[in-house]
Amino acid sequence: MKIAVIGAGASGLFAAALLKSKNVDFVLYEREKRAGKKLIATGNGRCNLTNTKIDISRYHGDTNFAEYALGVFDNEKLVEYLEKMGIYCTYERDKVFPLSLQASSVVDMLRLAQGKCEKCECEVTGIKKTGKKFQIETKYGKETYDKVIVCCGGKSYKSLSGGGAYNLLTDLGHTLTPLSPAIVQLKCDGTKALEGIKVNATVNLDKQKEDGEVLFTSYGLSGPPILQLSRDAKGKSIKLDLMPQFDFAQITHMLQKKAKIPYITLDNLFNGILNKKLGSEIIKKCGFSLSMQANELSLQDFKKLVGEVKNMKFHIKDTLGFDNAQVTAGGISCNEFEPTSMESKKIKGLFAAGEMLNIDGDCGGFNLQWAFSSAYVAVMSAIKEN
Repeated sequence: MKIAVIGAGASGLFAAALLKSKNVDFVLYEREKRAGKKLIATGNGRCNLTNTKIDISRYHGDTNFAEYALGVFDNEKLVEYLEKMGIYCTYERDKVFPLSLQASSVVDMLRLAQGKCEKCECEVTGIKKTGKKFQIETKYGKETYDKVIVCCGGKSYKSLSGGGAYNLLTDLGHTLTPLSPAIVQLKCDGTKALEGIKVNATVNLDKQKEDGEVLFTSYGLSGPPILQLSRDAKGKSIKLDLMPQFDFAQITHMLQKKAKIPYITLDNLFNGILNKKLGSEIIKKCGFSLSMQANELSLQDFKKLVGEVKNMKFHIKDTLGFDNAQVTAGGISCNEFEPTSMESKKIKGLFAAGEMLNIDGDCGGFNLQWAFSSAYVAVMSAIKEN
């Protein structure tokens, strides 16, 4: 039996390593100059491999489909398998990283495990099924295989991954659901003067809530809680609680107490409480002069200021798009594949795994776990029939 694996990203590299360990003849195709380019960039180059709290509630899209693979090959089995490859892990709260804290080392060890046998700069332009065999088409010609596992990734980080190859499956009759960028920075007005400021905040979007460090940028907002909520944010308003550790009354009392100091103007009212620039921006947004004496504020004025601290609102115009997104929301419909095998219901012997399917996870290792879990099920199913 000979298997073609298309795409040398996280799921493709893992699938190839599994096939090598089972002594199965395979070829791994990659259209970029090197394997794992996108994987090297994950987790800011540190590679957040998985999460100790993998749960189906942290996934989006055709979530019911993902439940089987995530259960069969969970985070503990992944860590165990990676250690067999020589990739040891370390834990930062719920997040799991390689002990080296280098994504490049993960790519290196996966490549070693599969024998460095990938064909790079070899884009697959078509897949055809003739009888029981598959023909893989590239610029170098056609090659014949018994099974095919498609792991072409999504549209995110196009400069690193090529932007997906959904046509390989849609040309075979599979359906592509609408695509949108996820885990991505957000564009909004009113942040240019705050560029570079970081603040620990609670971020609210509709009924969703995330805590963590928010980064103000020239174009809008970034930081872990922003990325986490980004998939549903476009066209909506995000609200920031800039002092989540204090309630409304506590902050009001704090400001009133400080305002009693005779020499305090509004320019310094928040100084020592919040970032000074951020405090000044709040004061200006509320319509007060920075030169005004703080003791001239009324109770209503204090409530107005605290209201802005606890509920700073930004209208989200857009995201920074696929070029900056860490993952793609949407993809090939999972309804056309078997969840227990990752095999196409339309074409026997054709399998798919990873981000190109209509499954995406939250920030924090959930997407790489899906890539590895789905690749595991696809490989085990492809070789089981033989």
